[in-house]
Amino acid sequence: MTKKNQDEITGKLQPKKKQNIRIYEFIEKKMSESGRELFKSCSTFNEFVATKDKKKKKRVKGNDCKNRFCPICAWRKAGKDAVKIATMMEAIKIEEKKEFLFLTLTTPNIKADMVKSEIDRFNKAFNKLF
Repeated sequence: MTKKNQDEITGKLQPKKKQNIRIYEFIEKKMSESGRELFKSCSTFNEFVATKDKKKKKRVKGNDCKNRFCPICAWRKAGKDAVKIATMMEAIKIEEKKEFLFLTLTTPNIKADMVKSEIDRFNKAFNKLF
């Protein structure tokens, strides 16, 4: 039996659909009835358009729930956001001749009343770099 493109598509979705069902069990009591229906049936229908040779495909329709806790919808949104950011960064790099530096700053857990002072401390330390 030969592997088809549809197997590749469903193979990517199956683990996320399983996560969706597990998460549904945790949050079902906190959602409205219509929200529960949308969440549970998320991505059970997908329509794709493909090239003649079936090498490239694009999803054009589907029944998304658009819930931020849904693994399927979050995965799709992250992919779209990544493409937007990459395009924007490339344009800035070419037009303004700038490079990007990604920096992650971490701190131990702090109490809520100390957040403002901790952010100020981070900003002062960051400004010392330049």
